[in-house]
Amino acid sequence: MKPDYGVDAPGKVIILSGAGVFFGMSASAMALVADMPFLGLLAALLGVVCVLLAVLMVVYAKRGKFVHRDRILALVAWRGDEHVLDIGTGLGLLLVGAAKRLTTGRAIGLDIWSAVDLSGNTRERALCNLSAEGVADRCELVEAFAQSLPLPDASVDVVLSNLCLHNIPTAAERDDACRHIARVLKPGGCAVISDFRHTAQYAASFRSAGLTANVTGAYWRDTSPPLRIVCAQKA
Repeated sequence: MKPDYGVDAPGKVIILSGAGVFFGMSASAMALVADMPFLGLLAALLGVVCVLLAVLMVVYAKRGKFVHRDRILALVAWRGDEHVLDIGTGLGLLLVGAAKRLTTGRAIGLDIWSAVDLSGNTRERALCNLSAEGVADRCELVEAFAQSLPLPDASVDVVLSNLCLHNIPTAAERDDACRHIARVLKPGGCAVISDFRHTAQYAASFRSAGLTANVTGAYWRDTSPPLRIVCAQKA
């Protein structure tokens, strides 16, 4: 079976595509029927922008997120024996990439599997991807929220996450998630968190928990929306 990692934010892709068609039809009506060429041109431009954004999101889903996955994983000095936690694992893209870098280590993928965030986002399809990629024996899936990680203190060497923590609704809960990440990291462990907003907050939360943290990006060329990466290290 060929692995499938879905399309991120499928509802937004559909809305943008529909808006592009709507503005395009409106432009034609204004230009040809209502004799309003300026408004027709404006509607046409809005339609092009909407369609372009939808196309960029699909391109990211089919190509860009694989490039960005490798960028995230390259920030970890892998030994092969790490215990890894991937928060918001979805269909397992980061989890699989991490597991392929392990020899004696183990990887946990944590999610609540919301279909709003990713097309076809189910625990069962994630398990299928793990099997198709040949890493199921090194991985475990856990259903839980990021702001209440069900892991012991100092039990994880590496925490990974991409496009997850911004879904947590309040700043206080996002701080809780960062504190939990700091709690479960072993001394010397690292967290690599990628997102398109709130990255400054994540870095500040990690620093308040005693970690060093810096923010890199944004990566405009191959991510949509442009993503930044927070790298945090526990002393």
